[in-house]
Amino acid sequence: MMRETLRFLASPVRGLQAAVYVLAASALLSSVLALVRDRLFAHTFGAGVELDLYYAAFRIPDLIFVGTGALVSVYILIPQLARRAPDQQKEYIDTMVVGFSVLAVAASGLTAIFTPYLLGLLFPKIAAAGYLPTLVALTRIMLLQPILLGLSNILAAITQARNRYALYSLSPILYNFGIIAGLVFLYPYFGIVGLAWGVVLGAALHFGVQIPSVVGDGFFRSIPRFSEGKALFETMSISIPRAMALSMNQVTFLGLTILASALTQGSIAVFTFAYNLMSVPLSVVGASYSVAAFPTLASALASGRREEFIEQVATAARYILFWSLPIVGIIVVLRAHIVRVVLGSGSFDWTDTRLTAAVFALLSLALAGSAITLLLTRAYYAAGRTLVPFFIATASAVVTILTATLFVQWLEHPSVSRFVQELMRLEGVPGIAILAIAFAHALVSIVMALILAVSFERRFGGLFTRVRSALVDGTLASLAGALTTYGVLSAVGPLTLSSTLLSVFMRGFLGGVAGLAATGVVYALLGNREFQETVFSIRSRLWRELPSKPIRSAEEIGSSSPQ
Repeated sequence: MMRETLRFLASPVRGLQAAVYVLAASALLSSVLALVRDRLFAHTFGAGVELDLYYAAFRIPDLIFVGTGALVSVYILIPQLARRAPDQQKEYIDTMVVGFSVLAVAASGLTAIFTPYLLGLLFPKIAAAGYLPTLVALTRIMLLQPILLGLSNILAAITQARNRYALYSLSPILYNFGIIAGLVFLYPYFGIVGLAWGVVLGAALHFGVQIPSVVGDGFFRSIPRFSEGKALFETMSISIPRAMALSMNQVTFLGLTILASALTQGSIAVFTFAYNLMSVPLSVVGASYSVAAFPTLASALASGRREEFIEQVATAARYILFWSLPIVGIIVVLRAHIVRVVLGSGSFDWTDTRLTAAVFALLSLALAGSAITLLLTRAYYAAGRTLVPFFIATASAVVTILTATLFVQWLEHPSVSRFVQELMRLEGVPGIAILAIAFAHALVSIVMALILAVSFERRFGGLFTRVRSALVDGTLASLAGALTTYGVLSAVGPLTLSSTLLSVFMRGFLGGVAGLAATGVVYALLGNREFQETVFSIRSRLWRELPSKPIRSAEEIGSSSPQ
């Protein structure tokens, strides 16, 4: 039974839209598990010191992962595999495994030695409060994660190159299962360090689930040998700008976490909860389209099909705008309902809900921009131009941290603080300084997405003309959805401290359904191309109908080879 299940998951998925559906469905499932995980954490700890320590412990391991794991990223390895014959692929992957393992083990081991000094320097307020030993213990355990996830990256390159998107998508689902198991089963016996071991378990599952299919392809039938030193050097030279770009993203989060650690206790947890909520639509929409499009983009440029490359990027961008812009409008209106339903139980009280909801709304303003950044960054990687994303990420890290620091200082002024409290409906809620960090992150993310889009347009051309209508239609649909949702909420009444979970859910559900319906009506009235293609795709899959006048699907646009 298990073998048949793995064989089914390892089946290839053909076509952009089909791959997107698989990735989006699995991303949704993974996101649901992540929300269950966060609800369990919120219920158990609330927005308090325990979660501040837990989330702070991720920062250094995550930085090491992107610094080492990005050297063997799927977005670098897939084009390399595409240029090699099957026998050469095996030798190449063996070399990557050996080279990465040595580098990752050395980096994690060396960091474990100096962890107390690094954490004491980065989080002085936590150290002064006497929590440094706990933070050190959590971090040292989590240093195993970069090694496992990096190896999983290498296997994922093989998995994606063979269009096994279902299997590839199972890894993050199992990762969340591991973290939940750490909270449910390990925490009661080992205390807070059990949470860290849950992270390691999740990373091990992330890696292990891909092993059977990769071995079935003929890889790793013997102990990996280091036989292509030149290939390793070439791959690393290509990967370094991407590794540095991703490192800049982690530097951003490290800097924001340091800023949050100096604010009211629980600020790190509030920011992380809100960011995780925003990551759900980002993963389902932005990551799904960018991941599904990447192999096609790499293949198109490798074969000299430049026009197909641009068309595929534009197609993915249009759908990203089609989905993400209305989602932003509805999230801003339903922010408190979403947070209360997902996180509001146990130790996570109404004050935590209101503050997290405000941070969630601010971060979500950058949803479309962040999704477009994911897509265009991968497009640059497919084109072998890794320096542009690096420069954008570096500028983003520096500007975000500086802007957040400035906004935090501004929020200390009574007049500014009072204005923000009234605007975000947070009168009497402590710890609103975290809003400055969230707004800085969202603002800079939007600006950097625009800069990256302009850079792509100047280098390749044709993107703006292809996505202009999707941007206009999406903006109008978003406004209609948000206003309709707000109108329904005003009619059914506001949330109160006495509102039950069921009443909160029903209010949000009614408002959300009405907002989505209004969005669909606006798209239909505008004759939106993505709406028509989506309706046709759903109808054809449900009823197997063929329209008298077929609409071109996204996977047909610009394709020069059979899917």
